[in-house]
Amino acid sequence: MNKVKEILLSYMTAMNPTEEQKEVAEKRLEICMDCEEWAKDAIVQHCKACGCATKIKVFTPVGSGACPRAKWTI
Repeated sequence: MNKVKEILLSYMTAMNPTEEQKEVAEKRLEICMDCEEWAKDAIVQHCKACGCATKIKVFTPVGSGACPRAKWTI
């Protein structure tokens, strides 16, 4: 999927997620928060491996393969 399209779809989903999307996003964010690549002290918390804002990236439609370190299982 085109990266720009992925980002736009992630933002759109984050604005009005289903209950299932919320649950998946919460689980992914927990994984990100425990990852050594997570820039938690930055102005915008993000993944240092891919540069994406994690609070939006967790809503990606790409699926578990969107994690650059293959840590997402869902």
